[in-house]
Amino acid sequence: MRLSFVALGAIFLLLLGLRPQSLPFIPGSLFSDTAVSHWPAALHLREAVLARGQFPYWQPTVMGGQPFAANPLNKTAYPLQWLALLLPPALHLNVLIVLHVLLAAWGMWRWTRGFGLPDSAALLSALAYAFAPKTMAHIGAGHVDLLYALAWWPWLMLSVGHLVQQSNYRVIAQTGLFAALVFLADVRLSLFALTLAGSYGLWEITRRRKWRKLASGFAAGAIFGLLTLSVTVPLMLWQPYLSRSTMTAADAGVFALEAGLFVGLLLPPHSGNPETMTYLGLPVLVLAGIAVVSAPRKHPFWLIAAGLATFYALGQSSPFWSLLVDALPFLRWFRVPSRAWFVVVMVACLLAGYGLQVLSGTVARLRQNGEVRGLAIMRLALAGIMGASLLCGAMTLAFLPSLPQTIGLGVMGVGLLLGTTLLLAFYNQISPQRLAAMLALVLFIDLAWTGRNWLEWRGPEQWLTHQQTLVDAVQAENPARIYSPNYALEQQVAAANELRLFYGVDPFQLAGIVDAIEQGSGVPVMEYTVVLPPLNLEPVASDDRSPDERLRTANRDAAPDTAVLAEWGVSHVIATYPIEHERLLLAREVDGTFIYANLDFDPQTIFSESGWPLSGWPDLPDVATVADLNRMTAVSALIAGISFVLCVVFVFRGLLHR
Repeated sequence: MRLSFVALGAIFLLLLGLRPQSLPFIPGSLFSDTAVSHWPAALHLREAVLARGQFPYWQPTVMGGQPFAANPLNKTAYPLQWLALLLPPALHLNVLIVLHVLLAAWGMWRWTRGFGLPDSAALLSALAYAFAPKTMAHIGAGHVDLLYALAWWPWLMLSVGHLVQQSNYRVIAQTGLFAALVFLADVRLSLFALTLAGSYGLWEITRRRKWRKLASGFAAGAIFGLLTLSVTVPLMLWQPYLSRSTMTAADAGVFALEAGLFVGLLLPPHSGNPETMTYLGLPVLVLAGIAVVSAPRKHPFWLIAAGLATFYALGQSSPFWSLLVDALPFLRWFRVPSRAWFVVVMVACLLAGYGLQVLSGTVARLRQNGEVRGLAIMRLALAGIMGASLLCGAMTLAFLPSLPQTIGLGVMGVGLLLGTTLLLAFYNQISPQRLAAMLALVLFIDLAWTGRNWLEWRGPEQWLTHQQTLVDAVQAENPARIYSPNYALEQQVAAANELRLFYGVDPFQLAGIVDAIEQGSGVPVMEYTVVLPPLNLEPVASDDRSPDERLRTANRDAAPDTAVLAEWGVSHVIATYPIEHERLLLAREVDGTFIYANLDFDPQTIFSESGWPLSGWPDLPDVATVADLNRMTAVSALIAGISFVLCVVFVFRGLLHR
């Protein structure tokens, strides 16, 4: 059964287009963070170390130049990111995606087995977790760092359980190690993972009255702190210069869940924003419900955790979140409260395993002619689930024509398969083993049906080499630095061709750079945004243009300040529309893209090593300070790296001796 699950997962990813040089996208989307951010990051790390023999302090190609190793999204602190030195960037990312899906499944299986669940129930939980619809949607959006953190989360929960039961040095080190891996993989998701793991540890210590175990928890926390110095130290050093420091509650509450989105528990969205995806999988929802109804007092911690996470995910719609971010302003740094829904995903997958255990026990009693209380009610409930699925799917097809038909068909199909499987079990037609296999198959069908609408792989001809004609024309102009008001030259294409940009996409932004781009572009920055200059692609009333068409005219009315652009070394401006400006001279036009020379640019201008104006700029550190910050980043990375190697060796030696 385990090999079957691995084979099914591999087939699923291959059918979605997974290939060595392809990258994941949401079907129909213009961009993916995997291509825009993670591919250039892997490329820069590889070239900095292998080609230039340097530690990757700095990234000169994006947003006028900015820190690289200090930016946690570039993953230089995450050990597995260094596989980029061995593999080409695209292959590196795909290897990490597959590896972390396997780690997530294996970790969830190990964790649920630790609760005494049978192998079949643990495997179902592992399948539900590794291929959760929300996870697949985020992979499609290119949020692979979330996948990395999700992969280590069940391992952390497993270690916390061991820490409460048996505190030896190996378990303490192991707990600190897994906590650090979650944090280094994705700082933002670690807020929820570490909070859940710490709360679970305190719950178990209190329940078992093992107060001495708190010392073990503090020791694991100390190891965690040592292993994460490569992220925490640079963040603290650069914090005074980051735009994130002035983030408001409204900025932090972006993409929060709304009450209407909980309809997605039954009607899985097949497009839209992955951040607001709530679908868990119909089999997961039903099985988790069975676990709770059959033993309502058995899972209080997980129900409380899921409830609090839901309130947090509502963001400003929930007084709970508003009170928290007012009391603890640092929470604003984590943004996107809907990511707390991953706690619900984890809890639901765990409870689904318990639900299968309950069902298997019920079927076993039936086959032994034992008495099962409420059997008739159970059969009626299952028939009701089938009827509700048919009705829900039919109403979606009939009365919600704006939704894709795949949603209604999927609800009807999965509901019928699930109901039929459970009815066969309750009429004593299949064994517990056959029930587990059939439920796993129904779950896989549900996850695959949903996942294929959120995830596809595209070859480099669609995200890298598609702008080669434009690149050739730009390189012929020998630009010093390029500005584009509407992202005419894509970030990953520029990185591949060593073209420097005065714009870009990155959540890690220096306040001085934000101000410089705002002044130079003439596009006001009214709120925190990961894209500079801001791109407002939301349709307005009577605007039926596609997102691509809106992008091609974005910021068309903005008047760039060519003097500020020249001060930042911008020699050329590129846009997919003509720009009327007396200091911009049209140099070339390539397939509807206009390349302008900035007449204010002086090629004799000297810039600092950072690529910034030598005279300085408000809210940016001077040359000496940047050098000190880079040096401290390297020192913290060295200390954390050595500590990490020693910790891994210690843990593995302990496992071997055990």
